[in-house]
Parts: sequence; C-alpha cells; structure tokens
Amino acid sequence: MGPRQQQARPSPSPSRRGAKVIHRSSAALLFLVILCGSSGHGQPFEPSVPVTETPTVLPEVSVTATTPPASDVLPSDSSSVYGLDLSVLDTPRQVTPVNQAMMRSSGMTAQGYLDPLSTAFLIPGAISENSGGMMAAPVVRGMAAQPYINGMEMTVLQSGMPLTPFNWNMVESDDITEGPANAVFGQTQAAGGTANYITKQPYFDRFRGQMWDTTGMYENYMWGADIGGPIDKEHNVAYRLSYMGMENGSYYQPSVHNDQQNVYLALGARPTDNYSVDFYSDFGTYDFTPMMAWMNRPTTALIQDGLYNTGSLPVSQVGIGSINNPGFASYAGPSEPISRRMIANNPESQGLGYTGFVQLVQRLQLGEGLQLRNNTFAWYGRNSVVSPAAYYTEVSMGDYEIDNRTEILAQFSTPIGKAIERSQEKEGLLGKLVLRHQVDTGIEWRFQHNLDYESQLYFGSANAWDILRTNPTSWNLPQTAFFQSVIRNPAAPGGGEWPIPGKTGAYFEPLNGSAGTTDCNYWAIAPFFQHDLEITDKLSLLFGARATTYIVSSQTPPGTPPELFVQSQTVQELPMVNASAVYKIFPWWSAYFTYDWMYVANVGVVGGFNVSPMGLSGSSFRLQEQLFEGGFKWQLLHDKLYASLAGFSQEIPLFNFVDAPVTPATVTGLETSITYQPDHHWWMRAGYFYARGIENWSGFSTGPPMAQTYSTALALQANLPLNNYANFAPGAYPFIGWPQQVANAMVTYQADSGFGATLSALVMSPQFLGYNYATAIPWQYLLNARIFYAQPKWELSLWIYNLTNEHYWLPYAIGSMGDRTADYSGIVPGLPFWIQGTFAWKF
Repeated sequence: MGPRQQQARPSPSPSRRGAKVIHRSSAALLFLVILCGSSGHGQPFEPSVPVTETPTVLPEVSVTATTPPASDVLPSDSSSVYGLDLSVLDTPRQVTPVNQAMMRSSGMTAQGYLDPLSTAFLIPGAISENSGGMMAAPVVRGMAAQPYINGMEMTVLQSGMPLTPFNWNMVESDDITEGPANAVFGQTQAAGGTANYITKQPYFDRFRGQMWDTTGMYENYMWGADIGGPIDKEHNVAYRLSYMGMENGSYYQPSVHNDQQNVYLALGARPTDNYSVDFYSDFGTYDFTPMMAWMNRPTTALIQDGLYNTGSLPVSQVGIGSINNPGFASYAGPSEPISRRMIANNPESQGLGYTGFVQLVQRLQLGEGLQLRNNTFAWYGRNSVVSPAAYYTEVSMGDYEIDNRTEILAQFSTPIGKAIERSQEKEGLLGKLVLRHQVDTGIEWRFQHNLDYESQLYFGSANAWDILRTNPTSWNLPQTAFFQSVIRNPAAPGGGEWPIPGKTGAYFEPLNGSAGTTDCNYWAIAPFFQHDLEITDKLSLLFGARATTYIVSSQTPPGTPPELFVQSQTVQELPMVNASAVYKIFPWWSAYFTYDWMYVANVGVVGGFNVSPMGLSGSSFRLQEQLFEGGFKWQLLHDKLYASLAGFSQEIPLFNFVDAPVTPATVTGLETSITYQPDHHWWMRAGYFYARGIENWSGFSTGPPMAQTYSTALALQANLPLNNYANFAPGAYPFIGWPQQVANAMVTYQADSGFGATLSALVMSPQFLGYNYATAIPWQYLLNARIFYAQPKWELSLWIYNLTNEHYWLPYAIGSMGDRTADYSGIVPGLPFWIQGTFAWKF
C-alpha cells in the first residue's frame, strides 16, 4: 500500500455544499434503484423496535410496526452476557443493553465514529479514548472494552482499536458489560469490559427501507440507504442491505478528515421450524487522519487561560531524551493565545485501509430445550497509518482471523421427589426448590495471521514542535538528526528504525515487544462450559469455565536485518473461571455476587504475538485479570423503573509500554444507575460512577514511563528538555487521565404528533495529566440536546452538541490505556457548540 499525502482541504463554498448534498442523495437513490429492482412497492415505514427472542448469544431480531412515540429503553432480556437466557435483573453483572433510541439520543456515532464522551451519557464509567475514529469499543472502567460481533470476539486489534475506522452503520444494538467476558465468548487480551454488537437483521415481515442524509458543522457529511424484506412468498427467506458514505472534515485543522464507504448485507433463512441460518457481511474502505497528535505542550495556563508556550529549535536539532537535547528555557518564546482548533497534526499524516468480515450462524433445534448452534466468523483488514509528528507508524499487510464456535444449549429440570416437594410447599427464606438448569457448552477454535510493521518507540514526541509559529509540514521527527541516527542502527532501542518494505519514507522497529512488529500465525482451541442452576425460585448459582490452548509461531517480519532476525514457537494454556450467586429478596429486588478469574495474553497492536530477543515469553500469556463484584438490582413501579447499585474491584494487567513490564492495576469503585419510563412518551436515565485506579510498580526496577515526565511549564521554569523520555520511581500510582467521579443524566420526551426532544448532561471530576500530579483538567460539565420530528414516512432530527459552548478538555489517553504515556505531550480541546441535522425518508 503506497504512501498518500493528504493536503489541506479548503472549506467548500455554499454552492459546492449544495452540489454535494444533491450528489449524495442521487447516489443513494441510484444505489436503491439498482438494488431494489421491482420490489420497491413496500408499505409505509414505521419506527420499530428490535425484539430479542429465545435464542441466546446471537438473538434473532424481528421488526414489528408500532406507534411513532414507542422507544422502549428499559432493560429486559440480555442474551449476550453469559450466553444464556437471563434477564438483566437476573444477570449478576453491570450490563447495559443499548438500542437505537439510546444511540441516537446520546449521539454515540453522530460524527461517524465513537465520540469519546457519548457512551458516558449512558454509562458514566465509559469515557472513551480520543482516536479520531479508530476505536471499535468504548473504554470501560479505565480500559477499552473487548468488542464482539454477534457473539464472536474480534481479535485483530488491541485495546479496542483496530487502527481503522469501524462501520457503526451496521450496528442494530449493543450489550455493554462492565468487567471480564464470560466463558462462552472467551477473552484473549485484557479489557475493562465487553461490547457485543448485534448487527442489522433481515426484515422477514415485509419490504421496507429508508434513505438518509446528515449534514453538520465543520464539513460533516454522511449519507446512506437501507432496504430489506422477504425474498419468497412464504417469508422464510429475507435480506437486509445497508450502505453508508462519509466525507467528514473536522473542527481541528482543515487537513483532518474521515472518508469511508461501507456496504453491509444480511441474509436469513428459516426453511423449517427447527432450523435457521443467518449470513452477515460487511466491507469498508477508509481514508482518514489518524489522530495521534492533538494540542501539544499542555500546561495549567493553556487549560485555564488558553495560553500556549511558543519556541522551537531548528528541525535538525530536535532531540529525544536528555542527551543532546537542550533545556526548553534556552529557546522558549513568550506564551501566546492559541486557537482551540490547532493541533500538532502534520498534514502529511495518513490513514488508509479497508476491512471486511463474513459470518454464518446456524441453529438446529434438536428437541424441547435442546439446541445446536454453530457460529463462524472471518475478519480481514489491511491498513497504513503514519503520524510524523507523534511519531507513530503502523502498516498491516493483510491481517485476518477465522473463528468457529460449536455449542450445545440445553434447558431442563431435575426431577424432584414427592417427599421433597411436600417439604417445599411452604416457602422459606430460600424459596421453593425448583432445580432448573441452563447449560451452554461446546468448543471454539481460531486461526489468526498478522504481518505488521510498527514504529512507536518515540511515540509522544509532539512537544518538540511549536504549532503556533512554525509550518505544520516541519513537524516531522524523521527529519531530525536524532531520528536519522537510529535508522539502520541495530544497537538503537528496538533494534533501530528500518524501512518498511514497499512503504517509502516509513520505518519500523523489528524488536519493539508488544508495540506490535510481528510476522505471526497462531491457533487457539477452547472447550467451554457455562451452567446456570436455579436452585429455588429465589436462589440461583452460575458457574463457567474455559481453557484456551494457544499454539503460536512468530518471527520478525521481512525487512528485518539478519542480525536481528528472531523466530520462536510456543504452546500455552490460558484458563478462565467465573462463579456467581443471585438471590431474589423479592421478585422485584435481586442481590448478586460475582467472581471472575482468568489469564489473558500480552498481544501486539493488531492482536498478534510479538517475539523479543529471547523469543516468546511464557509470562506474556499469564497475565491475571480478576473481578469481585456485588450489588443490587430493582425493577419497580410495574416494571417502569429499573435501578442498580454495584461495588467492584477489578484487577487488569497493563501492557504495551515499550521496554516496560506488564504492570498490575486495580480499579475499585461504586456505581449506580436508574432508568425510568412511565409511558411511551417519557424516558429518563441517570447514573453516578466513583472509582479509584492504582498502577502497582512497586515490584519493578522503575516506575511508569512517560514521553515527558513533567509539564512544559516546569520544563521552562527549570530549563529541562522537552520529550525527555524517562521513568518515575517504583511505587503505586493512581491512574492519570482519569476522572474518579462521573455523573450523567438524560431525559427524552416524544409527543403523539411525532415531535420530541432529548436533553442530557455529563459532569466529570478533575483529571491529572502526569504521574507527578502537578497539572490537571478541572471539574467540567457538558450539555447536549436533540430535537426531532418523526412521521411514518420521514423523520427530521437536529442534534446540538455542547449546548452552552463549554471550553472543556480531555486527556490524550484515559485511565489504563497504553498511550497514557503521552498525556504530557497532548491534550484534546473539546468540540464547541456544534449542530448536525439528519433527514430520513422511509418507505
């Protein structure tokens, strides 16, 4: 994949904007005409709500017509937490089913990608990473959730980031669980939670579709078309076809953009009463700006007063570390006001790629309470990501995974003797004996291939550049004498920087550990067992176990010099267990306790396993993740109000520090949420999250590393070098880039006429930027709103972001994410008051 430089794109004139809208609408209409043929005689489209039916992990979704105001947001059945048919009230975890109504109200994907704060409007402990669209899952409890597609784990990624944008248009609903995965799904790498995406399902009832166009401030353009319906007269075979196009600019610099095209297809067949088959597929192309560099040199003066520290060295003299790197005071200029739109992005930054997946799900009903299911999933991705200012390079030459899970689901009851039945006629403290079972057991196997070139040993070097007074194309670390000295230098860290084959001007480090360079193939084979035993009508126990065997072969990729070439093989076993108890104090009030324990693996940036000079270390496959969680759930007011309260302690291994060990961390906290929907006009949500995260570096020779271990203000005061790349002392360190307290609230009203509005609020406590805890983002709040008018044949929506135009800030990386080492090298100016409108025509 050859390099492609992105030039600054001037704002289009009003006439050009109008032409763009006409062009997009015409393209979407032509797309529909070609695809629909003569089937466009469908009935008027009415808003609908997907209904989850009996099959678990991957629910079947049927669509039925309802009155316009109907949008049920109360959690009911959740089928993707333990792979069993459990209601949210009976699920011993904090889980939030997110449907389309909630996605639209929170603005989760209004910008075409996962906005870092949008999920937090629904789940207060889910503030996400700022990646410019490369996140495929929100951050939960300080670390990215592990994404799943229709119950199958995505593994060609790390920390929720596949390094290409994600097709959010294909997502029908999402079950977000806080804490580790279940024994049925499995979990390869460390994660703060799980996000299981249920993709769009075929329409079996009748033909229906819609076209839509979205236009927002700062060159925000998205459009699409969606159709589906039965293929045969008996309505046993159906389809769903969905297209989305995007040409998005950005509030930040005219060179920042995100263009993509996605086509999603779902086919379903129900040939007999006891057999069903579903096929899902997606293909997308992406041309985007990788947001690896935001506003650099963050200080208290910048956060509070908008004053930026100027001053620059000639590019050739820029250094990294403390050697030959002069103190900042020797060349610093005055502090000056800076526009919040300016970031340290070199306009030659590039992100190019394409991804696709296919999935086949088959279900066979073997008898009453007995089902056989097979789920096969294959994902492919190829990309090129280069950020000269940060400095970061990632080139994936075509990575893929093939995953297959075959399972038996059984529901049955244990016969109870008459003597025992008589003794249980009178209900006691533990309730009446029932002995009902739900079991999900089977085997899963996966093959994965990675050929990845990574350079990120000097990631976070952005403080070298004065972005106020210098040319953006000069923010380029490879142009410095320092970087030139490590090119083809096998004695340099990571084996030095070497040209990536076929990628002019881009470099990789052959031995950078979990930073990601690898040529890897591996098999994973995992038998699993999950059992829910309802002992009485009040007490149930849940137990699960999984044992994953990894057979790995890894080596340094082509282009590695012979003296640095390393090859290794290993076989490793990673166990997982979970155990829970649920006690129904009353039918509307349940208490639960959960314990989860597992080993996860230290994977590379795109999910492969990376050799070190010593080969493949077994310790990289024995990283402990553990969860203790207990709480209460309530379903009150005739099932119109749902509330939960949970306390938790979750141990997560932190990896992907270059030349730093995997570090244990513990997140301990309390969270509560409430959802109230008194009728089909109103619904309200509110939540509060308090958690303290601690990184434990006490047992290591050094503490946490950072690209710069102090604020730029201190560098100026003490004449210290920028980008000193150093470590703190060993010890226990609270998370940085982490608000220990978050509160949210959201209320929606929709009248019978179709008019409706949503108002939502988010409050965040201070967030420190470095492990010296000297510079912090203060308390902040954000207000969003949405106004809409929905009719059977069309809908108009206006989304208003940052209603009061708050000058809020976000850290470069949050909590335990690996790139938090750059938090003193970058800070994100939050979006200002921002308006986006969507018009949808339905048929």
